[in-house]
Amino acid sequence: MNRRTAIYWSSQVIGWGIFVLGNVVIASLFGSTSNSLWVVSVLTLMLGIGLTHVLRYFIHRGGWRQKSLAALAPRILISSFVLSVCFVLASNTLADALSGRVPFTSSAGLRALLMNGLNFWVVFLIWEIIYFAFHTFRNWKLEEIKNLQLRAAKTEIELNSFKAQLNPHFIFNALNSIRALVDENPAESKRAITMLSGILRGTLMLGRRQVVALGEELDMVTKYLAMEKIRFEERLSVSTSFDPELSGVLIPPFMIQTLVENGIKHGISKRTQGGEIRIAISRDQDFLNVVIENSGEFQPTPGHEGIGIANTLNRLSLLYGDRASLAHSNTKGMVRTELIIPIQQ
Repeated sequence: MNRRTAIYWSSQVIGWGIFVLGNVVIASLFGSTSNSLWVVSVLTLMLGIGLTHVLRYFIHRGGWRQKSLAALAPRILISSFVLSVCFVLASNTLADALSGRVPFTSSAGLRALLMNGLNFWVVFLIWEIIYFAFHTFRNWKLEEIKNLQLRAAKTEIELNSFKAQLNPHFIFNALNSIRALVDENPAESKRAITMLSGILRGTLMLGRRQVVALGEELDMVTKYLAMEKIRFEERLSVSTSFDPELSGVLIPPFMIQTLVENGIKHGISKRTQGGEIRIAISRDQDFLNVVIENSGEFQPTPGHEGIGIANTLNRLSLLYGDRASLAHSNTKGMVRTELIIPIQQ
């Protein structure tokens, strides 16, 4: 017996048992404690469980649970009426037969038949309402779980897609940096290629994970900036400030890397005199605050943020909803990029 079947039968026995016990208590209060009361109670229990189980069979076979409320309502009303008629006929026939009376021969018996029929119509109607309400709630929960699973799968696919785009994005930027060195300084270009090899090895490792430690991300950023200094030489100044205790904080891979690359590509590389890039990371209660400043000027073009920033915004939305933010501003000849994300340990 599976869990659903066990719940069904236990609900049947408990529900009808409470109903029968309630009738016995009420009858006892009015002084009716004869043996026939117990006979009728046992018959009520058996007939109630039996008839509703037959109804359940027709519900399954007829696919009632998949029908609309407009199509279901008349079926519930009619089936509860049919069940009440069957119940009253069967119970009265058995009760009269056991007591030696001829069934349905007295006016009192007929009046009792009509009253019992009305009462049990309500009882079976309530049974069906509870039955369909339970399955409606259960189906709603299953649908909600299914939607959450589909949403999680969609998010996973989109995140993997963004990471797949970021890897080539980084590689192309690095190769462009090395290409600029080939004619100017072949020895340094060879050194940069060796450094790129190590960076790519680490990038492939990080790219397989949904989150990485802040310390690992900053290690990649440091190597990337070291390679860029080979190209820019004295024209690039780098400063980093962060609390080592934050090294274990988990963040999406390439999140800071992408913003640093963006500052180099769109800010410093466009200046003949080069410039400065500053990275400051701090904790503000339950949020990680990452501030990246680079020489240059931020000139936003709506809808043309570039693949790096566009993917960063999409990843933030998918991972954190409205709990994360990314903002750019111009401050005293510097472009200030501020990233705020919830802290994960």
